[in-house]
Amino acid sequence: MNYKELYEVLKNIFEHKEPFEIVNDLNLTIETVHFNSQRVDFLNGSPQYKCVKHDKNFIDNESFTHYNLPSVDVKDFEIECNKNFDYYVLKRADIDKVEGSIIFFHGLNEKKWDKYLPWAYELAQKTNKAIILFPIAFHMNRAEEIWSDRRQMAEVSNYRKTNFKDNTDCSFVNAAISSRLEAHPQRIFWSGFQTYSDIISVINDIRNNQIKSINSHSTIDLFGYSIGSFLSMILKMADPDEVFKNSKLFCFCGGMTIDRMFPISKYIMDARAAIKMQTVFAELLSSNFKSDPRLGHFQDQILHKQESWFKMMLRYNYFQKERELRIKDFEGQIKAYVLEKDEVAPPMEALNTLQGGYRNIKIDVQIEDFPFEYSHMVPFPLTNKIQDQVTKSFNDFIDSATRFYTA
Repeated sequence: MNYKELYEVLKNIFEHKEPFEIVNDLNLTIETVHFNSQRVDFLNGSPQYKCVKHDKNFIDNESFTHYNLPSVDVKDFEIECNKNFDYYVLKRADIDKVEGSIIFFHGLNEKKWDKYLPWAYELAQKTNKAIILFPIAFHMNRAEEIWSDRRQMAEVSNYRKTNFKDNTDCSFVNAAISSRLEAHPQRIFWSGFQTYSDIISVINDIRNNQIKSINSHSTIDLFGYSIGSFLSMILKMADPDEVFKNSKLFCFCGGMTIDRMFPISKYIMDARAAIKMQTVFAELLSSNFKSDPRLGHFQDQILHKQESWFKMMLRYNYFQKERELRIKDFEGQIKAYVLEKDEVAPPMEALNTLQGGYRNIKIDVQIEDFPFEYSHMVPFPLTNKIQDQVTKSFNDFIDSATRFYTA
């Protein structure tokens, strides 16, 4: 099958999946695992903001009515689908329980796993590992359904066009995330922190032999695409309980600090949201989080050494020495695969972050330029007439990841 054919077959299977499904023709099993997120006390709108570790309470006077549009003014704490949801485990059907697994993180503003299914399938087939498709907080099936409703989100998009004349790249696709991140850019940390906490629970479940497809002593690796690479880097740096000490991380279209990514796109976020996010984090860093004591507490390197790696990845020129010393620990454990014409995650920025300003860190950054029109959002187009080229480039990408994970 070419890439498009594989995509369509997997998409159809995934839409009709059972809790545990065996697809013999593809040598594939798909396990659906229900998950309950326990760490929600720090989410915006929580009845009580608390640091459990230090038994410290916080007051947050944030207003949740920014646009008078209920679809995007909802409190994070009250979004039930973000607390209770399913994630998916793909593996080869001819292996009963795998000895290795890869936690797979998607990109920003994603609502469906469709485009990632061929990636996960081929990685499972080639590496003999289980691929854990885990949704970042407030994404995929953790996102409110209304955020994907074209009519409702067109109303929000039109509001942002009409009321903010200087705004660009508004669309119904990015209306929800743009509104929410402009209203409170710190959501990037709190949603990441929830996902970070969730992943530790998933690993504990694996160790307790609660995942049918995965052996309890399985190795744990990471795969991050776009913002998923950013989250994966923080997990690797923080390494809670040394669960990622020997983990390998493959960054696809990512690997740089967040200020060196350029997410202004009708598919990701509009200009106003992107500018606000960068401005707020620049101000917070320069003032040592003076205007946000709650976030500042969790970014204190003495009180919260692991969580504070977040601030190390916010801006390239901040904490560069500390960040590069830490990344140097991961020589041979991280690889980036980046695309020459990627305007959202420029390859040069992956080099700057992962190999360091003096290029003295031995992290492999593979830069490719596919022989067809592609983008950050669509690295492997489904256009019929170029499927031979797309399939070859896709296979080269999978082979590169496979060699890295199995070396």
